[in-house]
Amino acid sequence: MTNMIGIIPAAGSGVRARPYSYEVHKGLFAIDGKSNIARIIETMRDDLGISEIVIIVGYMADAIRDTFGSGQEMDVSISYVENQHLDRGWAWSVLLAKPALAGRNACVMLADEFYQGANFKDLLEISNLDRLATVLVKRNSDSELIKRNFSVEMDGTRIIRLVENPTVVMNDILGMATFIVAPALFTLLETAYGDSRPSIEFVNFLDELIREGHSVHSFEMQGQYINLNDVSSLEAANDLAIRARLEKGTSPN
Repeated sequence: MTNMIGIIPAAGSGVRARPYSYEVHKGLFAIDGKSNIARIIETMRDDLGISEIVIIVGYMADAIRDTFGSGQEMDVSISYVENQHLDRGWAWSVLLAKPALAGRNACVMLADEFYQGANFKDLLEISNLDRLATVLVKRNSDSELIKRNFSVEMDGTRIIRLVENPTVVMNDILGMATFIVAPALFTLLETAYGDSRPSIEFVNFLDELIREGHSVHSFEMQGQYINLNDVSSLEAANDLAIRARLEKGTSPN
């Protein structure tokens, strides 16, 4: 197993996935018979060698705890931290996992990020000793999709700018909410909140750190990606997962 911990922020209420999310947490929607959180756990375990995962809960916290428990059935160790201050931005969810770090890097993957056939194993070949964070990116010509996520400007693999929900898209590089982050980032985030900042969005904070001179690099993902932010995206992810299973000739989970 790798010396890295997994963090899954899953505290939000999934407003854009309503009415479905009134009764089921967005991360627990069945995608070809398996929830997206379960898929993320499997990715962390199988592709990144992660055995310890922290899930940040809030909305429908009990449903997530009841579904995954200690993680024993998925051959991982899962702990839970409750986010009672969603108004502080989802960076607060990331920071809540700091006590579990024990000096390790962390893989942060949002509960509503769906991946199919991605090259996550290649992340293990990257040395993170000289960087504060690694950001997953993907070439995509759909500027509207980039506007709904965040844009990335790079010099080689080094990131020089991140823009959350850009109004103008400068290139075809889509940023995705999966990150490998060093312990130092948590310290910087803790300091920022300690300076009486009421709310911090994680991508915006990373951009601030880049402009201050911190080293943040990209990792170009291969495979399929869908941000599960509404009903149509959930249906699209389900279709992708079913097609991939049928091509492999396997049974649904």
